[in-house]
Amino acid sequence: MKRGMSLIEVMIFIAVLSIAIIGTSGYRYFSTLGIRMSDIEITAGRIASQLCESWKGIGGGSSTYNPTADSYIGFNVSETTSSLAPDEPLNFNLLSSGGKYKIITDNNEIYYASMSYYITTGISGADPNLETLNVTVTWSSNISTTDSSSRSSFSLSELLITH
Repeated sequence: MKRGMSLIEVMIFIAVLSIAIIGTSGYRYFSTLGIRMSDIEITAGRIASQLCESWKGIGGGSSTYNPTADSYIGFNVSETTSSLAPDEPLNFNLLSSGGKYKIITDNNEIYYASMSYYITTGISGADPNLETLNVTVTWSSNISTTDSSSRSSFSLSELLITH
C-alpha cells in the first residue's frame, strides 16, 4: 500500500483553496467599495452642514450670502452654471450670488451644491421672520468612472428665525 496523495486529491485541494481565495478577494473588494461610498456620503453631509451653518452664522441667513467669499468653509467653493448642480426645491429661491456651486475637496473629489431659501409669508399664525434654508449636494454615484448620468444627492434644510 502506497502512502501519499493522488492527483485527484491534489486537484480537489487546489479547487477548494481557489474558491476560498476568490471568495475572500470578492469580500475585500466590496467591503472597500462600501467604505469608499460611505466616505463620499459623509463628505457630502459635511459639505451641506458646513455651508448651511456658515450661511446661518456668518451670512445671517441673508439671500446675498456668498460662500465663495467665506474663508471659514474648509472646501474650495466656486460658482458654477453646470447642469450637474442640483435644482432648488419647488417655491425656493436661489441665493442672489447664483446659488449653484462646485466644491472640490482636499482629495480632489467634486461635488455640486445649490443653496436656496424660502421665506414664510402670508400664512395665518406663521412667524413672518421664519426662513427655511436649503442646501442640496450632489455627487457621482459611480466612483469608478466620471459618468455624470448617475448622481446621488443629500439635502439639508434648516429653519432660521430672524429678529
